[in-house]
Amino acid sequence: MIISPLTSFALKISRVIEEEPRLASNETNVTAVVGRDAILTCYVKNLQNYKVAWLRVDTQTILTIGQHVITKNHRIGVLRTEPQAWSLTLRDVKLNDTGQYMCQINTEPMKTEIHHLHVYVPPDIVDSDSSGEVVVREGESVALHCAASGTPQPIVTWKREDSKWLIVGGKKVIKWEGVWLNITAAHRDMNGALLCIASNGVPPSVSKRILLHVLCKPRAKVIQKTITFSAGDAAVLQCHIEAYPSPNIYWTDMYINRIKNDSKHETKTISYGYEHTSRLKINNVSRDDTGPYQCHAENLLGSGNDRVTLYMLATTTAFDSSTVQIMAPSSSETTTPMNSSNADFETVITEEYSGSDAFGVILSQHQMQKQGIVSTS
Repeated sequence: MIISPLTSFALKISRVIEEEPRLASNETNVTAVVGRDAILTCYVKNLQNYKVAWLRVDTQTILTIGQHVITKNHRIGVLRTEPQAWSLTLRDVKLNDTGQYMCQINTEPMKTEIHHLHVYVPPDIVDSDSSGEVVVREGESVALHCAASGTPQPIVTWKREDSKWLIVGGKKVIKWEGVWLNITAAHRDMNGALLCIASNGVPPSVSKRILLHVLCKPRAKVIQKTITFSAGDAAVLQCHIEAYPSPNIYWTDMYINRIKNDSKHETKTISYGYEHTSRLKINNVSRDDTGPYQCHAENLLGSGNDRVTLYMLATTTAFDSSTVQIMAPSSSETTTPMNSSNADFETVITEEYSGSDAFGVILSQHQMQKQGIVSTS
C-alpha cells in the first residue's frame, strides 16, 4: 500500500493533536469549614513535558507549578494521589480563602479550568449587639434582639428555657424565628430565661441565655382553703406567691398578729424566679391554734394576701354514728347536729362561726372512717 505525502502529513498532525495534554475534569464547587483543610483537584491526560500550575484568580497569584509551591503561604501544598490528578491543598482554611482557583496547563494557547472554594463559618452570637438582662413592667411591651454572625448567615430562633409558650403579636407560639423578639404585653409568667439559638447548617449551633424580669405586684394563693388536724399534730399551711422583685412574706393569725419563728411556729419560704412557696408549720396543734391564718406578700409594686382556716378534729363514740357534730358557740354550749347524708365533709368544715369553739369539728369513729381520717389518739 502506497501512502501519499499528504496523507502522511495528516496522520502526523492527527497524532500530535491526540498527544496534546487535555483537562479531563470539570469545574467544581468545594465547600470547607473554616479551620479545616480543603482540596481542589483537576485531572490532566497526556501531560508529557508540560506543566500544571495553580493560580488564585482574583489576585492573579501563582501558587504552584508542577509539584513546587511558589507562594510563601505555608498553608498551600500540592498533592498527587494518582498519575492524572493534580490537587491543590489548603490547610487551616480561612474565610478570606473563599474564591476562584485556576488549574492551568502551559500549552499554546493555555488550557484552564476554574474551581470554586466556599468557606463556611459556624454560627456565633454577637454579644455586643444582643440584649442582655432585661427588666420590664407587667403589661408593657419589650423588644429583645439577638445578633448572629456566620457563613451562611445564621437563622435565629427564640424559645423559652422552660419550653412554655411565648406570646408574640397576641399569638401563642413555642418558638419564634427572627433576630427580633417583640413582646407586646409582658406577663408575669414570662419571668425567666429566654434562649436565642443561631444555626446555619454548620455545626455546632450556638445559643445565648437572656434573662427577662417582669416586674409584678404580689399575687398570693393558699394551697388549701381549709385544713383539719387532730390535737397534738403538726399542721402545715402553704401559700403560693407570684411576685417580682422578691416580696417580703409573712403570716398572721386570726387576731392579725404577725407570726414569728419559735418553738410553736416555723416559717420557711422557697423561691424560684418570681414564684415563691411559703410554709407555716404549727407544732402540737391545740384548740387555741384553730381559726383563720393569712399569708401576706409585699414588694415595691403592691401587696397581696390569702386566707386559710385551720380546724381541729376531735372524736367521740357517744354520738350516733350517722351524725357529725359541729361545735358552735352559744350560751348553753349546745351543739348543732348535721346529718352527713345531707352535706359532705368539705361543706361541714367550711361553715363559719365566731367564738372560741368556732373551728372545732367532732366526728364519730364511723365518720372518721368514712372520710378516711385516722385518729392520732
